[in-house]
Amino acid sequence: MIGKLLEIFSNYTRSLEILYLLEDIKKAVRLDANEVELKNIKEFCEINDLCLEISDFKIIKITDEGKGKFSNKSKVVSLNYPGQGVYHLYISKDKNIAKMLKLMEKKNDDNAIGEILGYPKCCIDFFANNKEAQLKLQNDYILPALKNSRNFEFSFYLNYAIRYFDVTLLSHFPHSFDCKHSIKIAKRNLECIKKHSDGVAKKFENTLKSAVLYTENQGVFMLKDCNLNNDILEFKDVLSTVKNDLFNMLDKNKAIKIINKNKIEIAGKTLEDIGFFIFT
Repeated sequence: MIGKLLEIFSNYTRSLEILYLLEDIKKAVRLDANEVELKNIKEFCEINDLCLEISDFKIIKITDEGKGKFSNKSKVVSLNYPGQGVYHLYISKDKNIAKMLKLMEKKNDDNAIGEILGYPKCCIDFFANNKEAQLKLQNDYILPALKNSRNFEFSFYLNYAIRYFDVTLLSHFPHSFDCKHSIKIAKRNLECIKKHSDGVAKKFENTLKSAVLYTENQGVFMLKDCNLNNDILEFKDVLSTVKNDLFNMLDKNKAIKIINKNKIEIAGKTLEDIGFFIFT
């Protein structure tokens, strides 16, 4: 099933959203799709008795600085816009729910959207409270969530920081990396993945169990095969959303000194205003 979904929806993030919908874990999903993808998704929805609503606008994605091709911000344009853009798709087994989701987005009602998509109330409120500030940056809620969290060691279920590598068990920004409601959703989602592919489930769990160095503009770095000794973290491999001087430093030294969750040291150089996580 997951393999077939990947053929149509291209990545794990979108494919798993549809899987959760088909398995009645979610009552609706919201996805992006371009013109080419839309044709195949329409056919898929018809075959699987899913109700599809399409936005009355297009989205021009604004690529985040330092995060590969990922985009958290976008610009709304008309359907007649001559350039490339994507549509928002609202999909549900219930036509009324799909229509309601589309309507709530048109009204910019984030609370209603979050409820329809099954997000925890604490995380919906967190999004609303931080939206204005985050829109001035890259609309990424990782650092505010870390601010709400204790220390820097968390459950791998809440490793939302590596969604930039197309691996996550959540479709919402958790209000903190201690959020019990989000852990419950992530556990449920992993069980659903395991039901359809033990291999994909193991791949996700192994990948999510990692250390992560997050920066707003200089990249997101996944540190694998880690060993923490007091305040020194040694690792064997580093994956990054961008190849730059910071990546080269990490790749060369294979060790960092942890000062706190927002401050580390690499080869004598101090980095501040970052996010550091260990997910186990």
